[in-house]
Amino acid sequence: MSLITVGDHAAKVAWFSLSRTDDTEIRWQTNNISKLPGSLLPKRDSQIEAVCSDGLGRILLLQETPPRVELIDPKAPKVVASIDLAIEGRDEIARAWSRPKGSRGEGMALLRGGHLLVAKEKEPAALIEFGPPNSRSRGLVQGGALRDGEPWRTKKGHHRFVALAVWYPDKAMAKNCADFSDLEIGPDGHLYLLSDQSCTIARLDDLRAGGGTAALLNAWRLGEMDGKPEGLAFTAEGHPIVGLDTRKPRRNLVLLEPAVAHLRRRGENL
Repeated sequence: MSLITVGDHAAKVAWFSLSRTDDTEIRWQTNNISKLPGSLLPKRDSQIEAVCSDGLGRILLLQETPPRVELIDPKAPKVVASIDLAIEGRDEIARAWSRPKGSRGEGMALLRGGHLLVAKEKEPAALIEFGPPNSRSRGLVQGGALRDGEPWRTKKGHHRFVALAVWYPDKAMAKNCADFSDLEIGPDGHLYLLSDQSCTIARLDDLRAGGGTAALLNAWRLGEMDGKPEGLAFTAEGHPIVGLDTRKPRRNLVLLEPAVAHLRRRGENL
């Protein structure tokens, strides 16, 4: 199990193993994605906002502008697939997605069947399921994400995904999460969301296929942070890891106590 991180300046991915048991300095491995054949990512101002991986160790990068993703095989290394993300129609979410300087994808999670769940940051904040045209929304229930070792299935080459479903936050979620900054599937199989402006981690209820409302189950504050919380991951034991956006790349990963264990012990949100 590895922790994978990426910045939105240079198109580089870095990772290290979470199985370390010694206290020696972390040795990051890095890969410059913009140098890979077939990559459309620029060397500077890459606009990469999120990263996740499948059971084969392949890495998916979410680019906010233009809205697209690249599936990378770091072992090859090569670009496996490049996917444009579009929202068709003329409703509010489609207009917001098409604005040149509008807010688009800030976080993502891999769904089964080759679909993708993207967190739109704000104006409006929403969760959007993308997939091939004419495919059906799958939604996401607890335990319904990719299993350990399972690949995210998509064909090689260039593709265009469209929005299949949209979920808007309910009142409780909107109150606790002023914006959407990252998504992650926790060890308990639930979908978790990180909010930068609210400095909050939220646990979400199931997302029903076809879209609708994203309901809040629990939320807790992170407390004072020396930076903007913009990345979320979990250890196998349930410890949240929050990545901070800081002026200098130092001391910007925070390891927290397991949220589920805390809620069970205290019986309340932080």
